Amino acid sequence: MIQTFKAPTLRCRPLRAMTAGTGTHCPASGRWSPIGKVQDGQVFFEGSLMPSFDGAPVVWVLAPEADKH
Repeated sequence: MIQTFKAPTLRCRPLRAMTAGTGTHCPASGRWSPIGKVQDGQVFFEGSLMPSFDGAPVVWVLAPEADKH
């Protein structure tokens, strides 16, 4: 009997949520949201400065990638 095995799926991003604070450089391109305000997400590109939100400094969270399979 011949068995075949599926190749493991490689992940480009860590399993833990990536965060970045106001005034720091964006560590990865994607859709970022202030913590607790997922509906207010914005797209930032790697290397850009993370802005404040509603006039106050915040911690931004990178949204998980949608499953493409």
